[in-house]
Amino acid sequence: MSSTAPERSAAASHRAPAAGEPSDRPPRRPLFLGARLRARVDADGPALRVRSDGRSETRFPLDRVSRIVAGAKVAWSAEALRACFESAIPIVVMREDGSPLGSIQPARVQRARLAEALEELLDWPNWRDVYHCWLRAARMRVLADWRREQVAAKATSDLHVYQEFVKRQIYGVGGVPAGRRPGSFWQSMLYSMAAETVARWGVPAVLWGSGGDPLDLRRDLTDLLELRLRLEVRQEAEGALRTEKAMLLVANALSGKLELEAARAMRSLARRVSQVLSEWR
Repeated sequence: MSSTAPERSAAASHRAPAAGEPSDRPPRRPLFLGARLRARVDADGPALRVRSDGRSETRFPLDRVSRIVAGAKVAWSAEALRACFESAIPIVVMREDGSPLGSIQPARVQRARLAEALEELLDWPNWRDVYHCWLRAARMRVLADWRREQVAAKATSDLHVYQEFVKRQIYGVGGVPAGRRPGSFWQSMLYSMAAETVARWGVPAVLWGSGGDPLDLRRDLTDLLELRLRLEVRQEAEGALRTEKAMLLVANALSGKLELEAARAMRSLARRVSQVLSEWR
């Protein structure tokens, strides 16, 4: 859902129904309020009401919204924020260039099992080694899965190019080569997806480990999703995705695949942390 153009484009979320949620309920979708959009968001019963100069008023049912990406010029009423929190909808605020400025997430009163396990892991001095080994393996799995898909589809894929890509993405310093990151809009889109996934798993935005180092799963999950996005949207095609409308159309096509990737990463992390803790106890 988007309020950035008269012919609103949708970036669909194919999230599976939560436990106890009717399977026939329409899927929740992310709501995009353009980076330069001047608008006001208010609560209107079970929906959000978006108003801006020169555009018709629009209502978005809260039970259809999975996450929100909004420009910094969007004004929020206290009632609208409360409605989002009560519906467990995270909000990512972006700058005018589309890059993420910050996020607001609903509070979690009940402690989740993965959050407790991560906190126990982070008490150990070598938690960084364990975590970074998992993260490197997760990135390698994304690359390997993509390679298998290419082979199965008999797509043209140079093995040497793939091997060089692995060297840069897995073993290179800083991961993604400088100057070749996706555009700012993609960063906000992926960051919002990561924030929603982490919140759904009940993990705090930032955890602090032994030695005072932070663990921000939103950041690392965003990087992992960016890798998958770079495999789906080739570098030569990124130049054609200059308008917000074009990028939303691509986001619509890739949201389901990226959300499945995020969920799979969290399941993998939960298994790895559980395995390590069981060996230490």
